[in-house]
Amino acid sequence: MTCREAGPLLHARLDNELDMAGSASIDLHLSDCRACAAQYAALQNLHEEIAAADLAYAPGPALERNFLRETSPSRFWNWRWVAAAAAMVLIVSVSILRTGGRTDPIADEILDNHLRALQAVHQVDVPSSDQHTVKPWFQGKTDFSPPVPDLTKEDFILVGGRLEVLHQQPAAAIVYRRRQHIINLYVLPSAGSDSKPELRDLGGYHLLHWMQNNMSYWAVSDVNPTDLQAFANLIRAR
Repeated sequence: MTCREAGPLLHARLDNELDMAGSASIDLHLSDCRACAAQYAALQNLHEEIAAADLAYAPGPALERNFLRETSPSRFWNWRWVAAAAAMVLIVSVSILRTGGRTDPIADEILDNHLRALQAVHQVDVPSSDQHTVKPWFQGKTDFSPPVPDLTKEDFILVGGRLEVLHQQPAAAIVYRRRQHIINLYVLPSAGSDSKPELRDLGGYHLLHWMQNNMSYWAVSDVNPTDLQAFANLIRAR
C-alpha cells in the first residue's frame, strides 16, 4: 500500500468503517510508514479535540416554542436536525481553522513529495554539504539557478539537492537538516509579486510559502514553526 492509497483510508480507519482485512492492511502500513502514522496521529488529536469540546446543545423551552411558532408545521426537520447541523458546522469550522481555511493542490503535491523523499533511501541526487558542489549541479538541469546558501553557522546543515517536477515543471529541491529534522526547500519559477512567508499546517507538517524575484519558494518540514520561519528569513536574505 502506498501513501497515496492510504490517505483516503485514514479517516475510515479512525471511524472504524473498514472491514477486518482493510483495517489490518492500513495498520500494517502505519507501522511501516512514519509519515502516514504522523498524519493519522494528527487526525486522532483532532477527533479528541472535537469530542472534548462538548458540542451537545439542548434548546430551552421558550426558544423551541418561538421556533415552532415561526415555522410551518409542514417542515420536516426538527431540533435534532438543527443540533446535527450545528455540530457539523462546528466540525467543519475547526477543520478550516487547523488547515488555514484553504485547500491548495500544489501544497498537497509538495507535501506528498516531501513525504516520499523522507522514505526514500537516497533523499538527494547530489549529496554534499558544500554549496559550491550542490549549486553548480543544477546547471543544465533547470533554466534557473536556485539559492544554495551555507547556513552551517545558523545550525541548518546542507545535505544536498535533487531535481523534482512540481506542477508539471522542473523544480529544485535543496535539502537541509535542523538537528534530527529534514527541511526541503523547493524552488521553481512563478510569475507574481514578492510576498512574505505564509505558514500553513498540513497533515502534521509545516509549510512556508513565499514569492521572491519571480520565483516560488516552499519550505516544508516537521521542525517547529519558529525554526522554519528563521530558515525562511535566512534564505530570503541571501
